[in-house]
Amino acid sequence: MGRESDAVNMGQVEDFVSLYSSHQRRLYLYALTLLPASADVDDVMQEAALVLWRKFDLYESGTNFFAWACRVIRYEVLKHRERRARAAMLLDPDVFDRIADAAVAEIENFDERHRLALVDCIAKLAPDDRELMHQRYTIRMAVQMIASAMNRSPNAVSKSLGRIRRLLLDCINKSVNGPHWHGGNL
Repeated sequence: MGRESDAVNMGQVEDFVSLYSSHQRRLYLYALTLLPASADVDDVMQEAALVLWRKFDLYESGTNFFAWACRVIRYEVLKHRERRARAAMLLDPDVFDRIADAAVAEIENFDERHRLALVDCIAKLAPDDRELMHQRYTIRMAVQMIASAMNRSPNAVSKSLGRIRRLLLDCINKSVNGPHWHGGNL
């Protein structure tokens, strides 16, 4: 029986780590919008990570982990602010809630802009580069398998993938950050 509960716990640990790590940057950005000092954000995020893990059995699998985690972070920020309230005047709770809601929406919009830019930038790749990315990241072929199929060395394939990733990153940055950039060739 002990081994079964260990397996369930290990699966739960893996699920939590996977979800938390895939949203960690966005959650940090969310907390940063609610707290002025990055040192405070680090403290709150440490506490929030512990609370998220302790309450992970309450999370409904398949629902929006980011939204669920943001609610926990919001409460942790409020607790942090209450502890600091004795030292300084802080925002009215209603104003704080409006800022928190707007921050969630902005971060989700930020991610959607990047996703759309990625799709657009991938479409601009040369057909061979698109196929290489497809094999590596959609089909999840190992670099060695791709190299063998293409009669290339694994090092050459890795270098090509690195070059393509840099092209995509530059394209995405131009698309998202450049207000006067309207596409063009990679």
